[in-house]
Amino acid sequence: MAGERMSREERRNAILDAATEVFAAKGFEATRMDDVAGAASIAKGLLYKHFSSKDALFEALVDRQGRAYAAELRGVLQSADTASNPVEATRRGLALWLRQVSSDPATFQLSDPGSHDAYEQLRERMRAVIAEAIHAAAPDGDRRTEVLVAAAVQGAAEAVAKAWGTQQDEITEAEALDVLTSFCWGGLSLLMNRVTRSAPVP
Repeated sequence: MAGERMSREERRNAILDAATEVFAAKGFEATRMDDVAGAASIAKGLLYKHFSSKDALFEALVDRQGRAYAAELRGVLQSADTASNPVEATRRGLALWLRQVSSDPATFQLSDPGSHDAYEQLRERMRAVIAEAIHAAAPDGDRRTEVLVAAAVQGAAEAVAKAWGTQQDEITEAEALDVLTSFCWGGLSLLMNRVTRSAPVP
């Protein structure tokens, strides 16, 4: 990599690719900029030209992964047709979240967010996508309520994924998904019932 001539954007993405592996292996606290520079096969000075600090690097990494994950989640929810089959849409969206735990260790930052400030933007992005799907299923609903329910679904998915990640030898992915879907659908169906009861009679 060091001998290749890259554009600034290509170099930035290569650094983020290397950082993904390092943060996944070491965690945020233990990772040093030296580690990332070594993994990217560049001098530490060049790394600092792209990212002023470890925090800035981590924020860029979470932002990039979060955008990609939000786009994937939006695609899954839209393809499931939330209006005609909201239960299936809910299950597919939650299945995507759990797969982040079981399929790719490098995405643990997305499925098991910590306390770093970078994660809050990620959570907001996820909640926005979920709220869009809720509104598509119940377009006459209260937007303020949708935001709260989206936050509840996102929080539940995050918590269950974290707990299941430590018990994969005892609980199958299908079992975890059943529990998570049942729990989240309870809140979503309550919202839809409220909308139905409050809708004007034609």
